[in-house]
Amino acid sequence: MTDIITEIPPLFALNPALDRAAIRAALAENRLVQVENFLDAGAAEDLWQVLRQHTPFGLAWAGDGQPLGQHVRPEQLQKMNPQQKAAMGNAAATAAAGGRFAFLYGQYPLVEAYVNKWHPGHPLYNLLEEVNAAPVLDFAREVSGHPDITRADAQATVYAAGHFLTDHDDKVEEEGRRLAYVLNLTKDWKPDWGGYLNFMDVKGNVVAGFMPRFNTMNLFQVPLRHHVSQVPQFAPMGRFAITGWFRTK
Repeated sequence: MTDIITEIPPLFALNPALDRAAIRAALAENRLVQVENFLDAGAAEDLWQVLRQHTPFGLAWAGDGQPLGQHVRPEQLQKMNPQQKAAMGNAAATAAAGGRFAFLYGQYPLVEAYVNKWHPGHPLYNLLEEVNAAPVLDFAREVSGHPDITRADAQATVYAAGHFLTDHDDKVEEEGRRLAYVLNLTKDWKPDWGGYLNFMDVKGNVVAGFMPRFNTMNLFQVPLRHHVSQVPQFAPMGRFAITGWFRTK
């Protein structure tokens, strides 16, 4: 699972056929857009394999007792007994049941791992550099209408059975979040398996729901209310993605 790939082509190579004008128009009108075939086909395939076979996921959770969230590193998660793991899930579920912000999902935080050299040579470190290189940042500035974007963060995520993210709007003023992104990288996902990125109006109605299709990028302006619907226990696989924000700070 954690074997290091020493040579790998770019993982965040944008599809040169992207219709940037259409993406920009959709974001300007609706504040959100779903873009299929976002990466070069070969890059998307390589990135999917990296997530499935070479990424050591830990656990991200927020709930009662940890309302701001916590990341449990992969090696810590492996040492926990079933009761300790269940306690995190139960705390997240209890908070969600009470209408409080909560989440539970597999996570590999790229910025933290990169800075602290968790797994030197891991291909996702190259991906973080690519997301912060001129071609991708210029794309984000162009389609979002935010010329002040200066950087991006990223995390690899996997939503397995029981995982979810409750209603929120992503606004954290001190972080300068401008454009949120979710790049889905799971093949043959079924609607009944949940994991949808849903957007709500002020009354709580779902006004858009994005299925996690392979090599499909979801972009939306911050702030915007959304959640990720729970993946049910019968889902046979996890929902892999690269997610983060293009930011000014």
